[in-house]
Amino acid sequence: MAPSANKPGRRSYGPRAGRTVRYPEAYDQVFERLADEAGIPVSSWLALAVSKQAGLEVPDYVQDELRRAAQQRAIRETEREMDMLDMPKSA
Repeated sequence: MAPSANKPGRRSYGPRAGRTVRYPEAYDQVFERLADEAGIPVSSWLALAVSKQAGLEVPDYVQDELRRAAQQRAIRETEREMDMLDMPKSA
């Protein structure tokens, strides 16, 4: 359900199916690391990986999360570069 004009909240991800997925415990750290590197939640990273493996379109909400994560990375990089310019130069 989409948030109303009077009620804040995240936008609807639309109809989705839920599954309990079981995989070796050791994989969990790998999935968490990969999701963290992508800047998205693990559940979104799993949706990304499964949709790519199946040759399906990546869900819109995952694409949106990936775009936001890329924008945040670009902002952080720009801030780092600006900080480097502000550093005093030593002789």
